[in-house]
Parts: sequence; C-alpha cells; structure tokens
Amino acid sequence: SERCGVSHLIHCWPEQGHKSAAAFHPSADMVRTASANQAVEWYFQHTVDLAIALDAMFKVSFPEDYKTYEKAFKAGRWIQSDPGPWLGRAIVWKLQVLPHRDGLDAGPTAIFNLGRYEGGEAYFTDLKLKLKYGPGDVIIFLSGDLYHGIGDWRPLQGVDANNITPGRIGNVFFSPATSVEFLKDREEGWFKSTMGGLLP
Repeated sequence: SERCGVSHLIHCWPEQGHKSAAAFHPSADMVRTASANQAVEWYFQHTVDLAIALDAMFKVSFPEDYKTYEKAFKAGRWIQSDPGPWLGRAIVWKLQVLPHRDGLDAGPTAIFNLGRYEGGEAYFTDLKLKLKYGPGDVIIFLSGDLYHGIGDWRPLQGVDANNITPGRIGNVFFSPATSVEFLKDREEGWFKSTMGGLLP
C-alpha cells in the first residue's frame, strides 16, 4: 500500500512533551538527515512563487496579524529561500482530516490542497458551514479558534503523467503561537545566528 502521513517543516518549533521551559529548534523533518535537508531546501526554492501569492492574500486579509507574523518570521527563519511569513508548513499526504482545532497555533492559517480526487469539502463545525474546497482553492482563517475538518474524499483512477497516484494532498501554512511570542521582538536573523539564543 502507498505511504501516507504528515511532514512538518517548521523553522522555529518548541520542544514538545518536556516539563522544563521549551527550547526552540527547526522541526526534525527540516533537518533529519543531510539528504532530507537538501530536499527541504529544494522544496522551499520551488515554492517561492506560491509563498509570495499566499503572503499577499494574508497581508490584505489580516494586516495587523501580518505585521507580527512577518517580524517573527524574519527573526526565526532557518532556511533562507523561504520568503515567509509563516514559520511552519505541514504537508498532509493522502490522509482524511477529521474536525479539529489547532490550539497551539497563532493567528491566521492558510490552507489549500492539490491532487486528483472527489469530495473533500471544507467544514467549519462551529459556524455550521460547508465550503467547496477543490484543488487550488485557498482558505485563510483562525485555525486555533475554529473547529475545521475535511469531508471524506475518494481518489480518482489511474496515475498522472509524472507517475503519481491519485489522492488529496493538503497544505497548511501556520505559525506556532509560542514561536511567534518567542521571536516577535527579536532582530532579523536572530534564531539562526544564535542557535535560538544558545550562542552570543
């Protein structure tokens, strides 16, 4: 069977599950191995135009939040080819997404999806709202405040010209709330140049 799962590409992420004060690091999926790091760098380089388009949507939709996100991103960016302003991206590869709230995320989140499938509407259960949500559609909303999920989807038949099997690939651009708070008053490039404050 085909692999499915989630990759978290986050420039500055707090350690999870520790009783002491959290240290901040790039997520493991960003730096797991040398080849993984090269693949992540390639991914960011080849999604610059996409990130710039989402940046413009964010700036128009939530101008005050945008200023905070942009400042935190510039302080916390680990891979320089990412134009921001979100500190993190999650790639949800061919999974069903049940209703949930992203309680650890700050402010507006951008979501969009790719692939070949049928179904997959967006549900906002607090609002009793169902939206058409096909490949390429973008929704920017407060994912930490609103319960949201994706309706059941079914892959279409066959493989495409690149020999990729059908299905739905979700993309989530977000910033962890603790990371934004940690970075928002720091200077550009601070996180990488000091290893998150470990170096002078």
